[in-house]
Amino acid sequence: MMFKGMRISVCQLIFYIASFIIGLQLWALWKQSSHPHFPHHGPDSWQFNADKDANVHSFSNEQCDIAFPKLYYSLEQAAKRRNGKKIQRHEIEIEEGRCMLRLMIFEGELFVIDSGLPERCYVANGNERERILGTLAQIDRAIATSPYSDPAIPNIEFSMSLDDLPLRSTRKGSFLGYTRQDHANYTDIWLMPNYAYWSWNYTHAPSWNSIRKEINDVEQGRTWADKDPRVVWRGKIKMAKLREELVSVSAGKDWSDIKPVVINNPKDKNTKDVMNLRDFCGYKYTVQTEGTSYSGRLKYLQLCRSALITHPLEWQEFHTHLMQLSGPETNFIEASENFGNLEAAMEYFKQHDNEAEEIARNSYETFARRYLTPAAVTCYWRRLFWTWYSVQEVEPPLYQIGLDGKKVIRGTPWTAFAANWPHDPSIIP
Repeated sequence: MMFKGMRISVCQLIFYIASFIIGLQLWALWKQSSHPHFPHHGPDSWQFNADKDANVHSFSNEQCDIAFPKLYYSLEQAAKRRNGKKIQRHEIEIEEGRCMLRLMIFEGELFVIDSGLPERCYVANGNERERILGTLAQIDRAIATSPYSDPAIPNIEFSMSLDDLPLRSTRKGSFLGYTRQDHANYTDIWLMPNYAYWSWNYTHAPSWNSIRKEINDVEQGRTWADKDPRVVWRGKIKMAKLREELVSVSAGKDWSDIKPVVINNPKDKNTKDVMNLRDFCGYKYTVQTEGTSYSGRLKYLQLCRSALITHPLEWQEFHTHLMQLSGPETNFIEASENFGNLEAAMEYFKQHDNEAEEIARNSYETFARRYLTPAAVTCYWRRLFWTWYSVQEVEPPLYQIGLDGKKVIRGTPWTAFAANWPHDPSIIP
């Protein structure tokens, strides 16, 4: 029995049912378009697509593992080197005036506990602002884009060196650094991504993704045969003796476009040979050399579909374990320490061009298209947070007792620090 006011016709019933079905279909389409990179049939069937996903920062932990399974070696080794010993608070103390920062992540917010006066430190290029803000911005992005489906970023406190020579900052304690050597003195240095994965205007790379995308778009339309068959290098030779040796062994060779450069000095004849980072990718072969320590240029050369040539590396970065010297996934060519065999290598690959092309392709697919994408860098940061947390003795306190006896939050929120650095926002009127 139906009440008088509730009677509906058959046509009305069909209309309501049809409207309901259409509504369900529209909702499903909206859900799909709202999350184009994450299919709803579960992460097990999801695969990383460099053309769509390279600049996505909201991957879940499981998706990071699927996309970048070989990325976290240095973190696993850093935790293993602790040999079960927890990191205590005294190990992260820093000295004033050093190239270091002490940071805290607490309930999803980044705080600067101690800025250590890095503007007075050893950084040679005077780019301490880029180093500080570029590194902190990456950390903040990794926190802010962490997906809701994952556990919240843990509360941790840690220190980091901003110096090219991390032991110049301190020789004690555990801290993050851009580089390390495989030596006992560097046991407690944890590798973090370089500041240029945010921005490095000094090299005309306003953002990591913009230069990566520019190079990628050109390389997609350029064949191997289109590239200059010579080997290219530019750099300051005074930074390391091996650079002088590189210039010497290649001088006057028809296979070489290797030249020393002097930057920002129009009176010097070598100033005219300065090249934009993007132009290196127009060559079949590129050379990278270490200088003070690791080479900031390496990651840019690995964006190219070119065969990278390097001397044996002394300095590690967070991704250099992925460089393969032999086997089907070979992705670089190793020269001798003084590049004495460079001419022989060039003669060999001149006769085996297909091998050089394969090395270039492997490098391009490994680094430019996967492990050096912005998505990979963010995944690495989040794994760093969790790995550090796994060996941290205690969670950091949010509050401390101020000079007036009242409870105050420790440190400065990253937002205020970034807006006011190098001034202390607590004393700004």
